[in-house]
Amino acid sequence: MITNVLKSISIRGRIVYAIMCAEKYVSTKYPSNAWKLVFKPFWEICESETWDEWSDKVLEYIPEILLEFDNYEISDFEHLPKQEYEQIKKLYKNTDKNVNTILYNIRRIELAYSYSSISGIGKESLDIIEEIVKILEKEKIKLPDPQQVAFSKFTEKNGWGEPFDGKNLSVILEN
Repeated sequence: MITNVLKSISIRGRIVYAIMCAEKYVSTKYPSNAWKLVFKPFWEICESETWDEWSDKVLEYIPEILLEFDNYEISDFEHLPKQEYEQIKKLYKNTDKNVNTILYNIRRIELAYSYSSISGIGKESLDIIEEIVKILEKEKIKLPDPQQVAFSKFTEKNGWGEPFDGKNLSVILEN
């Protein structure tokens, strides 16, 4: 089971694995070059030291939040530029609810531990990833290999993990 492998991987590594799952989902179900706009801010977690800023930023790229507003002017977005807003809004128009669920769950991993410490093995993050994995399995989408993030150890920085350059793990940013 994937979660057994992820137990020894840092929270940062787990978030990256969840991002890899999200990329796999959207690139399989909705192949489009426009996904770079969505995933670029998500991948910033790899090198970020201020996770609350990252969390605030990616929130604006989650379908439910982005589509909540009729237009950009009333959105009050701080991080999402208007041109990207328009492009991503069109991109999300024909996607299923799983895209929102997966992207929101990535943010939930960070929220589970924000302003606190990680207790035990960080079970809540493993449960959230399991939800993401079940969506991919239900859609018969091959899961990314969790060994790709195994270098980011749970023993680093009290479970948070050291920053790293993760761009090479993305199937969307490399295109």
